[in-house]
Amino acid sequence: MTSLRSSSFVSILLLIPGLLCGQTTDLASSRLLAIAERETAIYQKIAEDPEFYSDEDLDRRLNNLVQSYRSYLVDQPNDASAYVLYGKLLRRLGEYDQAFAAFLKADELDPKIAVVKQQIGNHLAEQGKGPAALTFYLNAVDLEPETAIYHLGLGQLLHHFRSEFIEDGLFTRDALEREMLKAFREATTLEPDNFDYQMRLGEAYYDLSSPDWRSALLHWNKVHKLAQTSLQTEILNLHRARVYGKLGRVDDAQTMLESVLNPALQKSKQQVLEEIAQH
Repeated sequence: MTSLRSSSFVSILLLIPGLLCGQTTDLASSRLLAIAERETAIYQKIAEDPEFYSDEDLDRRLNNLVQSYRSYLVDQPNDASAYVLYGKLLRRLGEYDQAFAAFLKADELDPKIAVVKQQIGNHLAEQGKGPAALTFYLNAVDLEPETAIYHLGLGQLLHHFRSEFIEDGLFTRDALEREMLKAFREATTLEPDNFDYQMRLGEAYYDLSSPDWRSALLHWNKVHKLAQTSLQTEILNLHRARVYGKLGRVDDAQTMLESVLNPALQKSKQQVLEEIAQH
């Protein structure tokens, strides 16, 4: 249960309102909501205290949840929302093939649920099926263009499978890199305060076949103003120093590195110093 205890908690209840619309009777909706509330309560306790449940107690509670979803689906076999929630639970439990089957069933029942497209795409990507996953990632973006994580996922997919996409003729290199940057930019536009999204966009400039160091520097300087912790500031200074080095501004790079003091960043700092020494 280690992976369950360390996993981040996202409330299942956030999915309920949009999923239940018009799909079930009030009684069935109440029954499904009750199951989801039990699941949310369990994961909330784990988030607050990873050792709250013993392994045996946690196994028992999670098995009961699985059985509750299965029982519900026997009675409500056409409820796409239930398959979504069931699939998400199965993924948390590491039952990836069963989760995939649940998401496919949800997609069959209702082909316009963005999170289902995302989850199917995730599974296909994990299986190394980039071109197949691409269709579902694009569908998720089309269905919910205002959801940042779908754009982020699309950008990551394009980066991870870039060689395959180019070899298969799905994209030219220029087109793929343009679409990758577009996806990461859209994610940061939708959630500008998300530090992880901003980091991924900055690093995307490094991922180009001809790294765009100037655009990377402009981005890091912009994000630097948004840093909320000393660690974030030092991470950004590390990136700025690296880019200064790539641009031949060695003195600026070394000055910037003097501010990187966090012990966790010293190995990366040394790597940047070695890079600078080679220029």
